[in-house]
Amino acid sequence: MGKTNEEGKEVDQLVKILPPEDIETIYVAEKLLQQAEEAGMTNLTESAERINIPTNHLKRVEEYTTHILLVLEKFGIILQTKPKKKPAKAQHRWNKAVSQMEFFVDDFDSKATIIWQKRNEMLIKAGAVMKQEMPLNKDGSVGMSARMAEKIRAENADKFKDFVTTEDIVLKSVNEVGLFLYFAGTNS
Repeated sequence: MGKTNEEGKEVDQLVKILPPEDIETIYVAEKLLQQAEEAGMTNLTESAERINIPTNHLKRVEEYTTHILLVLEKFGIILQTKPKKKPAKAQHRWNKAVSQMEFFVDDFDSKATIIWQKRNEMLIKAGAVMKQEMPLNKDGSVGMSARMAEKIRAENADKFKDFVTTEDIVLKSVNEVGLFLYFAGTNS
């Protein structure tokens, strides 16, 4: 025979949580209610009296409720929504919708309209203004980015005059566009 809960309904599982003396039970209850709410269990949170957990208690309460959630999960009670994993860095992926948009550069002493035509093909429209002065390293030497930019500019020397493009230029990547226009570093 099972036990009965406060509403007189029969239950087959009972969990009693007794936090350590340095953690207020009411704060643990509030944190568990917050977790239940995030998991979409509004029937648990509708009638509950809500409080604010003081910031000086929050870290300890969160650590303790993490352990409680693990135990509850073993009972089949899941109050925790697993966060979606975010990629470690920005994803620069091409798709057909991107090819319909124009991108604009208006910074670093340069201005341009750019279209990402294909996965490895970016078009800089004619009339783009390029940065004129090459940035130098602290010791006055020419950096790797500036050398690469000079190489790209030399390959396309017939397509610009007085640092303004006279015809459309097609480059392979966002990085090349940044290098060409304003001597950008990698990951433009």
